[in-house]
Parts: sequence; C-alpha cells; structure tokens
Amino acid sequence: MILLQLLKSFLIIGVGAYGGGLVTIPMIEHQAVTVHGWITASELSELIAVAQMTPGPIGVNAATYTGYRVAGIAGASAATLGFVIPSLVLCLTLVYLLSKFGNAPWLEALKKSVQPAVAGLIAAAVLTYGKAALTDVWTAVIAVAAFVIFILSKDRIHPALLILLGGFVGVFIY
Repeated sequence: MILLQLLKSFLIIGVGAYGGGLVTIPMIEHQAVTVHGWITASELSELIAVAQMTPGPIGVNAATYTGYRVAGIAGASAATLGFVIPSLVLCLTLVYLLSKFGNAPWLEALKKSVQPAVAGLIAAAVLTYGKAALTDVWTAVIAVAAFVIFILSKDRIHPALLILLGGFVGVFIY
C-alpha cells in the first residue's frame, strides 16, 4: 500500500514539476510532510540539502531520497518512477506537437504563459526552504553572504563551492 501511495504522490508532484527541481520542493513538502507525514519539515530541509549535493536533478534525487526513507529500495524505486513518468510522457508529447505544428502561435503562447507560473512556484520553494534552513541569525548571515557572493561574482563561482564554504563556516560557528 505504501508503494502505491509513494507512486501516486510522486506522480502528482511529477505532473506539477514543470520548470525544474526547485518547483518540486513545495509540492514535496505538501505531499510528504503535510498530507502523509512521511517526513518532518526539518527532515525536508536535510532532504533538500542532500538532493542538491548529489549528482542529478534535484527533483529526482528528492523523490528517491524520500521514497528510500519511507520504504527502502522499493520505496525509492516507486517514488522515482512516479516522479519521472509525467516528464517522459510530456517530453514525448511535446516532441510530437513540435514536429507536427512547428512554431504555431498557440504553441508559442502556451510556452510563454507557463513561465510566470513556474516563477511563482520557485518563489514558493525559496520561502519553504528558507523557513526550514534559516533557523537563527548565523544561518541567515551565511545565506545572505552566499547570495551576495554569487550575485557579485556574476556566476564565476560555482554553487557547490559556496555550499562547501557555508558548511566550513558552519563548522566553526556551531
């Protein structure tokens, strides 16, 4: 039963994951924390950190990690499969539509109109993750410093380096 719940929940998340991995965070929070209680908000913060540090897309990593926490390898497989199926179906459908209709105005309008919704979901992910990750003044200082350094470096500093630097600073602070 739990495997079907994982599959169904991550199918729902996978359907709404247009726009990238960060969009999935509020949806994972809703399904895994609020609806099913599989993980806590604190564990979600850890899940996001692990999913960002490991190779591969954050959404797939988060699905796999959540599924594993809930039901071991079978749970990881069910959650990952549920998350990936909608993307696979969408990609195949888009390839068909693009090959059949090319640059039709309605298709261009569809692509353009989805972008604001994705921006809103990314903003929700920032708020969700921020509430869990920013637990005191020092975590806020580290977050602001990483943000400022990244922006001022104009993408010349790799995000992984900033994450490692934040961890290094945290070791000394805590």
